[in-house]
Amino acid sequence: MVSNDKSCVLAPPTVPISEPTEVHSALCAVCKRAIASSEENGFIPHHQSGFDLEIAADRGCYICGTIRLSETWRSELSLCRSGTFESYFSLRSPKHDSIRDGLLVGTPARGYCWTFQLWKEPDPSCIVQPYVPAGSIDDPALAELASAWLKTCCDTHEDCQILDPAYRPTRLIHILDTNHLRLVLTAAEPSSSGPYVAFSHCWGKVDAMKLLCGNLAQLCAKLDLQQLPNTYQEAVHLCLQMGFHYIWIDSLCIIQDCDEDWAREAKDMKLVYEHAAFNLCSATASDSTGKSFTARDPKLLRLESITIQGENFQLVHENLFNEDIIYCPLRSRAWVYQEWYLSKRSLILGSHQLWWHCRQQLACEIRPTGVPKVPGGGWWEEARTLKEATAPTHSDDLNEWNGRVEGYTRTNLTRETDRLVAFSGIVQSFGQSRGIIHEYMAGLWRCHLPAALCWRPMTHAQRSAVYSGPSWSWTSLAGGFHIHTYSNLLRESCYASVERISPFCNKGMDGFSVGGVMNISGYLFEINYVYGADNSTNGSFSVAEDPHLGVQLFLDEHAEDDEIMSHLSEPDLGDFDHWVRNEAVRKVMHPKDARGRFFFLLLLDRGDVSYFRFRFRGLVLYQPLEQQTFYRVGYMNWKRLPQGMSPDQLSAQYSRRTIFLL
Repeated sequence: MVSNDKSCVLAPPTVPISEPTEVHSALCAVCKRAIASSEENGFIPHHQSGFDLEIAADRGCYICGTIRLSETWRSELSLCRSGTFESYFSLRSPKHDSIRDGLLVGTPARGYCWTFQLWKEPDPSCIVQPYVPAGSIDDPALAELASAWLKTCCDTHEDCQILDPAYRPTRLIHILDTNHLRLVLTAAEPSSSGPYVAFSHCWGKVDAMKLLCGNLAQLCAKLDLQQLPNTYQEAVHLCLQMGFHYIWIDSLCIIQDCDEDWAREAKDMKLVYEHAAFNLCSATASDSTGKSFTARDPKLLRLESITIQGENFQLVHENLFNEDIIYCPLRSRAWVYQEWYLSKRSLILGSHQLWWHCRQQLACEIRPTGVPKVPGGGWWEEARTLKEATAPTHSDDLNEWNGRVEGYTRTNLTRETDRLVAFSGIVQSFGQSRGIIHEYMAGLWRCHLPAALCWRPMTHAQRSAVYSGPSWSWTSLAGGFHIHTYSNLLRESCYASVERISPFCNKGMDGFSVGGVMNISGYLFEINYVYGADNSTNGSFSVAEDPHLGVQLFLDEHAEDDEIMSHLSEPDLGDFDHWVRNEAVRKVMHPKDARGRFFFLLLLDRGDVSYFRFRFRGLVLYQPLEQQTFYRVGYMNWKRLPQGMSPDQLSAQYSRRTIFLL
């Protein structure tokens, strides 16, 4: 059973872990003076040069030393050394029992800042014995700490249990000893029955060893650890120290030059990561030759204790979490976005320290018993969004899904053709947990329509010549997206309805539909494209019935700095799948060269005109000449309806139309 003791973030495990050894105040005179004399929102002078700050860091100041180790300081070293610093200390009323606002050290002239949170000191009952930070990644203390986190999670976290402990991937790497490995086929070797670790890493452009058709037999016979790149070696050593003899590494467990094997294994990614004992993440290395703990200073892996207005707090650098996890090189990989989400437990090798992240806890070396759980903010609140929800609520499914899409589409892929299959595990998990798996349609869920159509690209992108998705879905474009969310949207605020989507064509490797024709019913308003002044620059759109109507428009596609649009050749709806695969031709043009008609399809009414500048939202559609089909080419907001009519007058003055949206 999970402990209900509210005084501890985590019930004390059998393997003792605790907060770092108590250290007497180790701040420089400048930092002490700033803290002692700070007032609410007041500005107190800090070090007047980066050189002075570095001297204070050398002498052991926690704040100055942490700043010097930060990614900002390291990347802008020459600027920071000549910068002028000011600090202010905010003492607003505590929002929660466990955390307060903190100290901000900044360089206003250059726009850099370092924020330090104030955590209330933990209950002494949580402290079992002092934890002394390890000096390097090879230090057994790291493996002991990781094993303690894992044991506590296995023993006390109901939401983190592996549903089928007997599951094994097709292949695993068997760690024979500190120097030797071999590839095993799990179905053929009953001895490969031990629990396994799933490894996440950045491939980079380094030509590291990988499994190929030609070396399969060789890797099954023997593999020397020294043949593998550094990140693999780090992972193997840590697994062995923790008592694990099996590890799954994508490049060594999937045949990289066999499309059939790759497709089969890619569909099982969800199972591989869901059933691993934990997911080991090499977060800071940008390729396989990199190293972990590149910004590590064991002396700074502590929480500095300070007293403010009679209350005891622990000072912690707020950006540690962002630098080690949120903005680490690993999380820029599209495949890893899914791996992290699906794994119930993650052990992260960061640039500063070791982290533990499971469905019920976030912990690190400076706070081994777990970081404060602050509703609505803090590290834990951000960390919990990176993993699958343990008890999903249907009330906010649309916002939850949109957050997944926005996060995923901002990641990078080596092969753009992998974009949908690298997301398929999240699709499966999200759909199964909510009982809507059969409603998935090319990146969207049937139950979220029509609100889910309100997306727009955040980067310049073009639809590919090869069909990758319908124009009404974000899957038709590469790059990041912003998706408008409406948690409290009333049903009567929707002015369009999706009648059906058919046919479900071109099943992808993940088994899900990647395209189809949408039959949507709603109000269409014709709009005109107005040329630029010199007939060559980008123009604008206006509503035919009300040219002075205030609008805000975003075209989906751009080529460099120029607006473009595209549509497909006349579709064959009778054999849509064959047409998409073999006959569809994409036609690209500038809007001024379009010879068809443009329309605005009204989707949503946000209602509160006093709060929202643009009240009505909808799609910009294009109907090519001699086609009955419409294509989405953009997204549009209106301040009001044409001619000042009210929403109640729509049905009286306009007829709804049902159109084919490809």
